[in-house]
Amino acid sequence: MSSAHRIPLHLPRRVGAILATVAAGTALAVAVAPSASAAPAADHSHDPIGAVTATKAVTGGLQFTGWAADPDALTGNVTLIGLVDGRLKSTAVTAVANAKVRTKHHTGPTPGFVLTVPVDTTAPHTVCVGARNVAAGYHTALTCAVTPLGTRLSGAQRSAHNPFGGLTGFTVGGKTMHVKGWATDPDWITHKLVVVLYVNGHSTATVMTARYADPRPDGVGKLAAFDITVPVTRGSQLGCIWVVNVGVGNGNTFLGCNTGDTRGAPGTGTVTTPALNKKVVAEAKKHVGQPYVWGAEGPRKFDCSGLVEYSYGKFGYTTPRISEDQFAAARLIPASRAVAGDLVFYHDAVGDVYHVGIYLSPGKTVAAIDEQEGVNYQRIWDPTVATYGSFTHT
Repeated sequence: MSSAHRIPLHLPRRVGAILATVAAGTALAVAVAPSASAAPAADHSHDPIGAVTATKAVTGGLQFTGWAADPDALTGNVTLIGLVDGRLKSTAVTAVANAKVRTKHHTGPTPGFVLTVPVDTTAPHTVCVGARNVAAGYHTALTCAVTPLGTRLSGAQRSAHNPFGGLTGFTVGGKTMHVKGWATDPDWITHKLVVVLYVNGHSTATVMTARYADPRPDGVGKLAAFDITVPVTRGSQLGCIWVVNVGVGNGNTFLGCNTGDTRGAPGTGTVTTPALNKKVVAEAKKHVGQPYVWGAEGPRKFDCSGLVEYSYGKFGYTTPRISEDQFAAARLIPASRAVAGDLVFYHDAVGDVYHVGIYLSPGKTVAAIDEQEGVNYQRIWDPTVATYGSFTHT
């Protein structure tokens, strides 16, 4: 019996919610992927506010009508910037009376604007309008339009407008995790972006990108770098990076996950399968065919971490109860050092460990899979979300 490439049915519902949020991202989306804990959000209370109320093609470009104000200087005027394909093309200052906005937001008498952005409206371009920040805070993207007006972008075309970036450094020390990289948005190349670091499924740091020293990759702005250090608890760690979309893309961008262990690097040399591992494998195989029940710890029904706990506990080795804690307690090892009886942990895009199996051989585990499969032999369906750990060696 084998479950070749099925994702367990008990994968947490919130993983689906994360993917749906990312896939359904709308223009100027600022929501980051959700997590089990509240995100330490960047402070946007000082960023400019405003809206574009009308967009039309005029001779020589696109004309945007709207209003804007800065919370730190509500009665003053704000500079609007127009960008074409991520590059600055024009500016204007609020100078149009708008009594309704003045009353509602307590602005000065002229919060309105009319901004014309020079662009060939018959050719494909992305035109964005932003409000320039006055004091604390940072510039705000108000809207983006695609020319010719009325153009409906395909999913692939919208994806081309998503932020992109890369990780240039990831280390886990005795007490901290350090992540470095860069991110830029093609719709506003000079804009700072919001970057979120998730650690073990929890939103741990939300930062704005900062100055990126030369040399930079092609098409990357000068304010694209991020450098994040956060404290971590003792044990194995998973860090994942997301970047928030600011233009007409179809969602936020996942830059990847990495792992590290506060207790040091894995060992080297040949691994001899420990006696305990052999006993654990023999015990786990005895339960193939028994049912999966969430929260069950044996001896006749199990969930994934319950099978691990029971199989090790049978021989006097006490493990944590749930997969997240088993991951933290196990020593991280590369796949090349895994031997029968070690563990394979599966994580989602925010680093939450949601499944564990007992390693048998390359690509194969025995696990309590889900209600449909029960305890069964299971293939490692996606190596990119699998991390290896051991209770018995490094």
